[in-house]
Amino acid sequence: MSQNNRVRRPGAAGAVAACLTLLAAVPGGAQTPAVQVSTAPSAEMPAAELRIEGGQILLSVDEAVALALERNLGLRVQRYGRQQSRLQVEQAMGVYDLGLGAGASGSHDESPSASNLEGAEVQKQDRAGFSLGLEQLLPSGGTANVAWTNGKLETNSQFASLNPSYSSGFDLSFSQPLLRNFGRDATEFEIQVARLQSDVAREAFLEQVVATVQRAEVAYWNLVGARYGLRVAEESLALARQLHQNNQIRVDVGTLAPLELASSEAGIATREEEIIRARGAIGDAEDILRYLLNLDDTTTWSLPIVPETEVRTDPISVSLDEALATALESRPELSRERIAQESREVEAAFYRQLTKPRLDLRATYGFNGVGGDALLRDDQGNVIGTAPGGWDDALDQITGLDFPGWSLGLEFGYPLQNRTAKARSTIAELNSEQGRVSLEQTRQAVQAEVRIAVRGLDTARQQRESARVSVTLAEKNLDAERKKYDNGLSTSFEILRVQDDLTAARSRLVDAETGYRKVLVEYHKSIGKLLEFVGVSVAD
Repeated sequence: MSQNNRVRRPGAAGAVAACLTLLAAVPGGAQTPAVQVSTAPSAEMPAAELRIEGGQILLSVDEAVALALERNLGLRVQRYGRQQSRLQVEQAMGVYDLGLGAGASGSHDESPSASNLEGAEVQKQDRAGFSLGLEQLLPSGGTANVAWTNGKLETNSQFASLNPSYSSGFDLSFSQPLLRNFGRDATEFEIQVARLQSDVAREAFLEQVVATVQRAEVAYWNLVGARYGLRVAEESLALARQLHQNNQIRVDVGTLAPLELASSEAGIATREEEIIRARGAIGDAEDILRYLLNLDDTTTWSLPIVPETEVRTDPISVSLDEALATALESRPELSRERIAQESREVEAAFYRQLTKPRLDLRATYGFNGVGGDALLRDDQGNVIGTAPGGWDDALDQITGLDFPGWSLGLEFGYPLQNRTAKARSTIAELNSEQGRVSLEQTRQAVQAEVRIAVRGLDTARQQRESARVSVTLAEKNLDAERKKYDNGLSTSFEILRVQDDLTAARSRLVDAETGYRKVLVEYHKSIGKLLEFVGVSVAD
């Protein structure tokens, strides 16, 4: 919609109980400041004031929207879902958390000798070990490891050169998938899905906000219409009573037959019934609005609600092409479907690559060291002494890069049938195709909704103009019928019939005015601009 066609919401124009002539008044007043809605469960919105004066709740349409957004229980529930979706993204990011591992062990072993080369009839070994390592997943899908291992061996074998002996090793290892699970997309699959689901939750929250605003607006204008309807019924009763009083005077002076009093009395009774129905309609409209505003305490629930915002507003002109383009860009339902489809395509791509064979590259490079008490032997091999040593000797060999070692290899694996991966891939592809159809269905539904809303806006505008003309003509017809009645050319029955026509015309005008307001809300909702129209922003 172009800038020139934007509509500002009118401010309060006085109590709804004013005469129906207020329908022709030009609305005025400043626009209520914008309301900001947060998706955070702990966020506190600025409290919308509930104005109670003279035992009544005075309420403008902007206050109704603000109260509904602040108090609506459905929005509160939706906020928790939005927060959970954010935390799921953080949870998925945990795949990149640096892993720290450590271990310690000890063992004692005794075994009978099976050979003279074992150095003892009963061989005894005491082992102790300690290891420390770090592991990190890489965006490519590979895994890098750093490991530092240490061990101690003490034995009673006379052939042990170092006793006790200490060993130490420092290794860098790397494992990289080359086919299945290769690349960032496969590695960050859960992260991508969590982010997209978080975006879906955001759009769902927007939809809930829009629905809350729309229900509050419609309920407000229904109450306005019900109160205007009561005013119309009261004016109709006043006209009937005035006719009855005139008839009574004419009967008393003998210029009118007493039978005419029965017609005017019946007219009064009929209009009193209409007032009863109108009051019941007001009660129903108030209850719906109280429910939407979550006025759950008994005190406020029993108070009547008096709308203050003037129903009359200037019509707007819209372009169907612009409305359709705006809706396709702004509707949260379409955004949600697009994001959901992107998520389905990510899943399809992930499961598609799972059908590939497994081929992994594994590489290790490191350094080793050994230390301990060295046994000194003579030429005949007899132990003649000990050269003291320890774990620091092994560590010096590692830091000195004295004894390097490496390994490199490929590992291949492939299920011969691979039914699980193939089935998952096919299901994901079907879900993606189904999502494209669903997106197209939603797009067409949005376009149909926009066309209906644009047409409804034009129809409501014409109905307003026609209803105003009908009221004017009905008033003129009543004046003419009164003059005929004064000259004895009409009857009370005809006067009441013309009064009924005027009442019906005024009721149609009330319906047309409130109907235009509701259609205006529906139009802005259909193009995805309702929140901007009512001055509501969402802080995510």
